Amino acid sequence: MGIIKSASGSSAWRGLDYYKNKKVVNYKKINENEYEGEVLGSGNKKYKILLNIEHPRSSKCNCPHASGKKIVCKHMVALYFTIFPKEAKKFEEDAEKAMLEYEEYQEQLYDNVEKQIYSMSQGELQEALLDVLNIAPEWVYERFVRDYIER
Repeated sequence: MGIIKSASGSSAWRGLDYYKNKKVVNYKKINENEYEGEVLGSGNKKYKILLNIEHPRSSKCNCPHASGKKIVCKHMVALYFTIFPKEAKKFEEDAEKAMLEYEEYQEQLYDNVEKQIYSMSQGELQEALLDVLNIAPEWVYERFVRDYIER
């Protein structure tokens, strides 16, 4: 499992931001799978990282989020993207592709819901509306009452 897949979504995106803002101060290759580096964190504090690209969860950072834990933090991600800039580009491209696919899915879903609604009888629509109002958050029910009952 790679560094990015081991990181949370938040750490991956924040690490990308740190990479783009050139927060990696320095790094060096220790061996085939390990790198040491320093990343400038919040308040210009430098965090020391030992990055293991073969075993990401054995990587280390002395930041409060990752220190003493098997967590891949934003500082590790920033160092990884600095060492492997093509991975940063791939990460962004994959995210953009996923966003476009999600938007297309949502549009198709909306079209399918609209088509279903227009194909339903009045009785089916009434029953569906009551079902939705029974499970909807209270504010939805209150808005329905305000807009259609108490006007």
